[in-house]
Amino acid sequence: MERRNFLSGAAVMAAGLALGKEAAAQAAAPEPQKLVTQLWSRHLQWVSTQAYAQSDPEGTGIMIGEALMQSGYAAVDLTVRADGHVLPQNVATVLPLMLKGIRSTGAICDHIGVNFAPPADPDNTQWIADQYVHEILSVAGANGIRKYRFNNAGAANFAPNTYGDAMTALLDGVRVNHQRLAQINAQYGGLCGVAHTHGNNIGTTVYDYEYSMRGIDPELIGINLAISHTAGAAPPPSSGTALWQLEMRRHMPRIKCTAVEDMRAAVNATTGAVSTSTIEPNPATTGGGLINWTSFYQLLLGGGYSGAAESQIEYTIADAIGGTISLNSAFFADNAAFTQGRLTPAMMIATMKNASDFIRVRAAAAGWGQNGTQLL
Repeated sequence: MERRNFLSGAAVMAAGLALGKEAAAQAAAPEPQKLVTQLWSRHLQWVSTQAYAQSDPEGTGIMIGEALMQSGYAAVDLTVRADGHVLPQNVATVLPLMLKGIRSTGAICDHIGVNFAPPADPDNTQWIADQYVHEILSVAGANGIRKYRFNNAGAANFAPNTYGDAMTALLDGVRVNHQRLAQINAQYGGLCGVAHTHGNNIGTTVYDYEYSMRGIDPELIGINLAISHTAGAAPPPSSGTALWQLEMRRHMPRIKCTAVEDMRAAVNATTGAVSTSTIEPNPATTGGGLINWTSFYQLLLGGGYSGAAESQIEYTIADAIGGTISLNSAFFADNAAFTQGRLTPAMMIATMKNASDFIRVRAAAAGWGQNGTQLL
């Protein structure tokens, strides 16, 4: 071989090796941390009637996506339940088309919200059929859904007369059904189910959820940290470390989604009892409530979290006729709140835009969107 050809060949080989190493390095590089602004689609059900959503799912999906984008969010968590955008019995025909419509607008939709509620009875498998678990997850997994929120209603809880070993036994029973759910998630492509912290669920303060999930891959079964519910179970002290901050640090690998509403506390002047309520945030301030949002978003960032910061707008606002109205409901277009003029689409979009602005402002102040992280 001539020296010139040899050198030329060697150069090509060296370049090829360098490109191969670069490609391997890129393939091995971890995904950047992402915080994705997301809205629970219960707050977008007013774009149509529920009947119309079943008859024209793609068109409804387009309307969902357009309203979402006007409200400043990147992603939507779609309701797949009896009072939702997609009825469970219609999931095979409605969900794929509705997702197509949503995604055509540029909106992200890789989360759904369902009403699965794994019971504490380890011998009970009937819930899997009754709650359409296979039907929903098989279609969801085949259509790009990666996470779903469960335990929104009917979740296992501790009755007032439950103590000690009986509480442990209840959690052990829940774990058996969490294991069943994890196996189904793996069957349909590695979906992750995130259990919602709220109400009197066993997991309102996270610790018991963690016990009921031990030994299960956190990529298959995780926690949806609804911070106003969790903090509301133990209101933050005026100084020092709040219980929710400890919970986040201890259980971050299991936290796969978050719900980000603020809260205020009130003390009954007669009894001294403390009560809490969800409030609308003020983007011009740190929120006006009890949650230290700088700490919250810094804990997510420092703990390696990558996922949604989801608005579940459950507070009360002024209506259009001089009263007030709670948004903690599933309003379709034919709901009296809209037909009687108490709510309008413009009011809903303005309220949701306020909430998405607040997420972005507080998350950016905590460092999201910097040093290679992404704030969507």
